Amino acid sequence: MRVRSVLSSNRGMTLIEIIVVIILISLVFGVVAKGVIGKGDEAKARLNTVRMEKVKNAIEQYRFEFNTYPSSMQDLMTPNADVQKSGKFFQSLISNEELNDVFGFPFVYKTENNGRSYSLTSLGSDGIPGGEGSKQDVTMRP
Repeated sequence: MRVRSVLSSNRGMTLIEIIVVIILISLVFGVVAKGVIGKGDEAKARLNTVRMEKVKNAIEQYRFEFNTYPSSMQDLMTPNADVQKSGKFFQSLISNEELNDVFGFPFVYKTENNGRSYSLTSLGSDGIPGGEGSKQDVTMRP
């Protein structure tokens, strides 16, 4: 008789207990997923800022070497006619890939104040002016 009572008390989990365990696991997974989802966009935005700083440094190096800001982003890769006439040595300051932001869209570069200043803009993850969050434009100036 004693053997029978031990076996009958070790009958396993009921359906209700299994459902409760599944719900608890789902809740834990949901909390963890909520904290992780969206972090990729934040990381790309930070990486984009780093890339913009590198391009900004290349623009400033160009200005230091040639006493003028580049007329376009392409001037950072190949010298324009004025630079070629100056006879100064020219080395590409950035790669072709770095002319684009991390979202794959080209940076918008504009000279301002008759070439005495500039703006460098990334149009965000959508490539369209305006937006919020990862779609927000980021502009840097000297």
